[in-house]
Amino acid sequence: MRFVTVLFLTTALVAFPAVKATVHTECFNYFMKKDGCVWSAADDRTRCNATNGKPPFQGVERFQHHNQKTLQRRYTSEDTNTSFAMRDGPGICGNYSTNQPGACLWVGSEQVYGNDTATAGWLNGAKTSNCGKQLYVQRKGRPDKPFYVPVLDGCSFYSKNVTVGCTQIALSNKTFYDLEPTAQELKQGYLGDLIWDFNNEAGTKGQNAPV
Repeated sequence: MRFVTVLFLTTALVAFPAVKATVHTECFNYFMKKDGCVWSAADDRTRCNATNGKPPFQGVERFQHHNQKTLQRRYTSEDTNTSFAMRDGPGICGNYSTNQPGACLWVGSEQVYGNDTATAGWLNGAKTSNCGKQLYVQRKGRPDKPFYVPVLDGCSFYSKNVTVGCTQIALSNKTFYDLEPTAQELKQGYLGDLIWDFNNEAGTKGQNAPV
């Protein structure tokens, strides 16, 4: 009987291997710490509420005060000069053409492709989990005209600061022009009023959830 019990436990361990915890990026951890939730996260317990912008309910034994003014609903490029058009590349996520829809997100504090998952902004060379995930990008005040594009690469945005880097986005030439830049924006080389996020706000498209 003892032999049978040991055999059963061994078989069970093989059949049900240990589940590894998700290693999150610098940006995911930054927003989780700042807001108590992350927009479009896969887990209902950590995803910001798409209806009212509040962190998920934590239970009566864990009261937390959250200032709604600091809770960023989606990410905006307003008052930055970083929503520029990308060039062709091989990149972190592979080869791509700037003539296809797509976007580039912050590589993190290492400022290079990187070989350390702990320093990935939204992605880097060692942490590619967010590659290919679909974002939506729209002009401020134009919720009727979103564009859905994949993450194609990582960009430094010349910043090592999570408070700056995590909200930045660069665009393929195709998406840049799809967003109808003004004459001034074409002259300056960047768009100044974008709103974007991973396309899983309601939790129904988990394949696009950021990590």
